[in-house]
Amino acid sequence: MRGEPIELECPFCGKGKIQAWYIPGVWSFKRKSTKTLPGPGTPIKSKDIYIIQSGCNLCGKSKEEVERELKKKNII
Repeated sequence: MRGEPIELECPFCGKGKIQAWYIPGVWSFKRKSTKTLPGPGTPIKSKDIYIIQSGCNLCGKSKEEVERELKKKNII
């Protein structure tokens, strides 16, 4: 699995650091289903994936609470 570790800012206190694993999306091409109109197909990009590793080290929020709040704010 490819990816890289990153640090995100806590969505609650704004000062704490949250450890996460970031896996960027990849581009792929969907092939056309017809043989009469050949072409490269349609490009499709998968979503970026964030895996939260820890909660906030300052305010004490759990990993689940932090992940829920980051998804609610569309950060991940």
